[in-house]
Amino acid sequence: MTIESQPSVQSPRRFRPWLVGGVAVVIVGAAAAAGVFLWQRLSQRPIAPGMAIAPNSALLTLTLPTDPKPWEALAKSGLLQAQPWLNPTYDPLSPEGVNLAQLDYLKDVRPFIGDQATLVLLPITPESVRESPLPPHVWIVPTLNVPMGEQLLQRVIGEPITEMNGVKIFRAKGILPDANSGANTAAAQDAIALVQHENQAYIIWSQHQSALQQVIATAQSNNGIASQPTYQQAVKGLSDHRPLVELYLNLPAFLASQMAAPEGRLPEPPRELQGMVLTADMTPEQIELEAVTWRSEQNQALVSEGQSRELARLVPETTLAFYSTGSFRNLWQNTPSSVQETIARTVKDLTGLDWQQAFVPWMDGEFAAALVPVPALGNAPSLLFLSQTSDRPQASQTLSQLDTQIRDRLRWQVQQTTTEPQPITTWRIPPGLPVGQHGWLNDQTLYLGLGPLTDMSRPPERSLADSPLYRAVLPDPKGTQFYLNLSNLGLLQNNLLLPQLAPEVARSLQPFTALGITSHVRDNQFTHYIARIRLKSTSSP
Repeated sequence: MTIESQPSVQSPRRFRPWLVGGVAVVIVGAAAAAGVFLWQRLSQRPIAPGMAIAPNSALLTLTLPTDPKPWEALAKSGLLQAQPWLNPTYDPLSPEGVNLAQLDYLKDVRPFIGDQATLVLLPITPESVRESPLPPHVWIVPTLNVPMGEQLLQRVIGEPITEMNGVKIFRAKGILPDANSGANTAAAQDAIALVQHENQAYIIWSQHQSALQQVIATAQSNNGIASQPTYQQAVKGLSDHRPLVELYLNLPAFLASQMAAPEGRLPEPPRELQGMVLTADMTPEQIELEAVTWRSEQNQALVSEGQSRELARLVPETTLAFYSTGSFRNLWQNTPSSVQETIARTVKDLTGLDWQQAFVPWMDGEFAAALVPVPALGNAPSLLFLSQTSDRPQASQTLSQLDTQIRDRLRWQVQQTTTEPQPITTWRIPPGLPVGQHGWLNDQTLYLGLGPLTDMSRPPERSLADSPLYRAVLPDPKGTQFYLNLSNLGLLQNNLLLPQLAPEVARSLQPFTALGITSHVRDNQFTHYIARIRLKSTSSP
């Protein structure tokens, strides 16, 4: 006998307001948590995919877009052609720049690859020298998926060379520009492989098999540059848009490699700096750079250098170069010890005074250095220092000691004149030529000028702070700032006090009108920089 189940009629459930309220709280809480999670994920600047498998030993990495549109805009600007050290025919859209076994880049390559490619420069080793005389470098290009990567790889691979932990390395068929055509060319060493890391596949190629092996080992051990906590923190401080160029520098390793180069040595780098990430972007009006540098945690913690806003109002609009900071005393604390030692030794040699004891304690306000042309003297530049202090008696005592040293050590004439609103002291060399001057602009701000003297007795008719060019490259001049008027650097040409610009440098600067850089201490380890390089209008001659 079968018994068919009959639908039962249930009595209405009792309404429980506390249950509905609890469910609502859970839903709202879950939504808020999801919103916070998504906001955090979206607000964090994405790390370039290639950095996940770039070895930590890399000297530098350079990440570029694979989309042709940004490069077309750059080509139209003519900036590459204006740089003498760049080959104007070598760019990512030229036959030399895209040479993937005669493939059509837009048709055969671009649909298979991600939006960014990363170039990794590795240290020179005895093995890399045997493979190729060129510095070892690897291109890392993410593929959209493994089958697509394999399909593209089939178009350019030659015979297998070796295998490393299950990853085959193949001879590549001319995928890199052949700069050394002839016998024993570097192109004969081209190697290529497809490597998997987490959920991403990469095509990697190089003129050095050993360099590919380093990248494969990094991918398999999951310890690329992107895994470094300091690198992650540095990148989070940058704007969240995708830039035209992203550069990473392993500063100690990179500078050490350059100092060991046979072409010559670079100055001793600040030992405190450990790394830098930099992004570059471009608009029709200017090039925008953003960078973060960091120190080792073992170094003395960085301190805020305050805001610098006032001193740009005390120098004229024609100022060629201007540097200012909110507190010199704090800036000095952040200055690398090697730089501190050089400055202190120079001041001691010139004046006999102890820089750290005689000057730094009272330089607790804004500080600025400026290069101001003097029209009456053929635009010869005057080097001008301005400093605010909360301890005028101590500052006056130091200036008095400085005057004594100038008179007794250098045998210069020291002349004090009573002028309104503040007295002025002038240094002269026989037979009375003025070469230096100092005085007070107000109760808290003093100045010291060297070289041809500019008139500081009255405020300028139009200050640098009012200059449209200054405001264009420093729209929000907070923190420490630097300004350089590139369009007027010609005023320094044929000047006996300064060397002429080399023709290559003059040509490189020709497209630009001004440079502005701001920096601020983000925390006790990281410093953030924003730079803007103003471009000349296309209608300009």
